[in-house]
Amino acid sequence: MTKPNPLPGTAPEAVGIPSGAVERFLDRLADKRLPLHSVLMLRRGRLAAEGYAPPFDRARQHRMYSTSKSFVSAAIGILIGEGKLKLSDRIAAFFPDKAPADLHPYVAEATVRDLLLMATPHHYGHCTYSDRSPDWADTYFQTPPTHRPGQIFSYDTTATVMLCILIRRVAGVEFTDYLRPRLFAPAGMSADIACIETPCGHEWGGSGVLCTPRDLALFALVCLNGGRLNGAQLIPEAYIRAATSRQIDNTLTATEPEHRYGYGYQFWRTRHNGFACRGMGSQLAVCLPDQDFILVTTGDTQAIPSACSLIYDALWVHILPHLQAGSRLPPDTAAHAGLERRLARLAIPTVEGEPDSPLAAAVSGKTYALDANAMGIKTLRFTFSNGEGALDYANATGAHRLRFGFGRHVRQAFPETHYYGRRIGTPAGKGYDCLCSAAWTLPASLLVYTYAIDEYLGTLKMNFAFDGDTVTALMDKNAEWFFNEYIGFASGTCNA
Repeated sequence: MTKPNPLPGTAPEAVGIPSGAVERFLDRLADKRLPLHSVLMLRRGRLAAEGYAPPFDRARQHRMYSTSKSFVSAAIGILIGEGKLKLSDRIAAFFPDKAPADLHPYVAEATVRDLLLMATPHHYGHCTYSDRSPDWADTYFQTPPTHRPGQIFSYDTTATVMLCILIRRVAGVEFTDYLRPRLFAPAGMSADIACIETPCGHEWGGSGVLCTPRDLALFALVCLNGGRLNGAQLIPEAYIRAATSRQIDNTLTATEPEHRYGYGYQFWRTRHNGFACRGMGSQLAVCLPDQDFILVTTGDTQAIPSACSLIYDALWVHILPHLQAGSRLPPDTAAHAGLERRLARLAIPTVEGEPDSPLAAAVSGKTYALDANAMGIKTLRFTFSNGEGALDYANATGAHRLRFGFGRHVRQAFPETHYYGRRIGTPAGKGYDCLCSAAWTLPASLLVYTYAIDEYLGTLKMNFAFDGDTVTALMDKNAEWFFNEYIGFASGTCNA
């Protein structure tokens, strides 16, 4: 746990935002059942709204996924400001131990700026490595290039991986340690900001930063203010202005309409002359310089592909019109109190449906033997009692139990212990912290959702359909590199 950051608070009306507008913003997202973990709004450097869905709170670190990339960009900018690096420096020059003698010219000519732009010479999905690659820098040099660097945007987290390792080689420390005295401490951010590591032991700044939502808000505030905070220039102004501006077109490859407004140096451009730090699962810091406004969200919306667009839409519809006016509003004590109560009710949604079924009693306690299936699950057994249920099952890793609530979450450690810990490729040796709920969507159809809420975030969805003495299951997941055993169909028959 980390200490909350000092951020001056205010009523929304004091910075020109009606409390009722913020409530409508929250209601719109709740109506879409987005599993958000936090929402923060800042204007003119003051915190106008802040809410958390339990068990998240303002002191709990959260995985930031690709929002981490913007932190890496800041470190590059500070190194440039210190005269230790140039945008035009060629990446290969820093890796004589990795680059082969016959290095392809496309890879040889790639610069720091090219990688910041996501304009690498490779196009192999979103990276050249896998979680099982022992050395991610090696994959950058060993993967055949497909085109000249610096020309076309193609999102590639390998670019950020290489920048992280470059920082280590130039600064002598990993990027969070480099930023700690130069950015984190002077900005009032947490002292224990950390990062998931690559298999070769470097910080994975492409996806792994662990910090609080307030830390992210303070970082965004520094960027919004041209690299300044509390009277100190923490990131060179010329660099951060360039980093947050449109440096390359991304119209063709961006998957969501809201993200087709260009890309800077590991920052996304938005509509209304904004920019954003953006990470998988709705880790967002949307900055609108013209309105001196910041929206921060965290969550796990990986299972909802349109989630970011829904958040932007709510922002443009319910908040932006009031920011355009920009004036201070008269105090509205009643509305502000209502907003505070609404923020206190933020919650991760449970599965929608009925808490019971006429079939539940007949199913409870029966064991189903499954036919051979892709998940390797051999048996299933359900029990229901007092508003809760349990799924007992056996797979390749042993006998397990997953508990779930109806209309509420059951918090527990997920019953697999081989998923990765702080270093990719190294098992944590414990189950991820998770929340699990269920509902009957039809009398014979049980839906179970599990949200991992650990240093790794992900959603596991299970649907069980009962017919006489048989059960048929469909399992799917939205999670990076875990829950992999839980994808597929299975059918079986009750043997007891």
